[in-house]
Amino acid sequence: AKMPLTSGLAEGVRNLRAEIAERLAAEEHGAEASGARASGLCDQQASRLLVQKRQARRPSAAQPGRPCSVVDWLVESYEISIANAEAILEQFRAQLSVSELPVGEKMLIELYREGEHSHYFFHSLIGRSANDALSRIVAWRVKNRIGGNALVTIDDYGFLLTLRPFQELPLADWRLCFEREGAEEDLYAALRGSELVKWQFRGVAQTGLMVPRHLPGRERRPKQLTWSSEVLFRVLEQHEPDHPLLHEAYRQAMHIFLDAEEACAFLDRVQQFRWSLRELPVVSPFSFAIYASKIKESMMLEDPGAAIERIYADMYARVEAVTNAH
Repeated sequence: AKMPLTSGLAEGVRNLRAEIAERLAAEEHGAEASGARASGLCDQQASRLLVQKRQARRPSAAQPGRPCSVVDWLVESYEISIANAEAILEQFRAQLSVSELPVGEKMLIELYREGEHSHYFFHSLIGRSANDALSRIVAWRVKNRIGGNALVTIDDYGFLLTLRPFQELPLADWRLCFEREGAEEDLYAALRGSELVKWQFRGVAQTGLMVPRHLPGRERRPKQLTWSSEVLFRVLEQHEPDHPLLHEAYRQAMHIFLDAEEACAFLDRVQQFRWSLRELPVVSPFSFAIYASKIKESMMLEDPGAAIERIYADMYARVEAVTNAH
């Protein structure tokens, strides 16, 4: 399993994506450099000897007399193989063939319809915990705006809302769902009575001695602790919603399990971004990881790894078919 991205690591991935996109655009448009910054990064003559020493056991991507390509730069800067560098570029080019790159100050939303479901992919690269918080805020606002429930799938690179056709929204309405004002209150409301808060409350109640772990002469079983915590949670939610233990459970859910702070910081920034809503005939390469997470949740019999590999190959075949049709 891959390591979840924290907000700090997510920022590094955002910067890398933007750098690759910039270099790819310069390379494919025949530009020798993309400003002084790209020029400086390509000018690695002084350090290339050191790089070649580290790469002595593998072939070098760069050829004498050839400008620094994106593949060269990836191989030399990140010490990956040529095959891996080329695979990264293949994904970027495939994404461009059906959609656009979610880089820089851009909020890309992709809509893919599948049967009776409308899949909205939101490319918010802010890390899994922050996307978990953000998706709950947006799903709550969708429910209040149009009605019905949304199936949420989260990922490091964004999140997916699976809706019914009657819940589809235009871009202007999606922007309203990402307003910063009232975000904490909406997240609190979305979490109300959730399993996440109940789970946090069990620990809080035991720490606060509201649910004792031991009775005279014996230790309580886990099922008894869970049942007692559940009863206490329901009573406090209904009759004493401002109880300090409840507030602590919500605080832990929002700021320890979820990253509400980073989600709200993203809402602060995103209104200044350029927004784009693309309706696609296929799941885009950059959305596939999020889509695969949804697929794995519903798999019962088929091996998830083999199924995802098969679906991935099918996705790329459909991307190529769409590209060739244009």
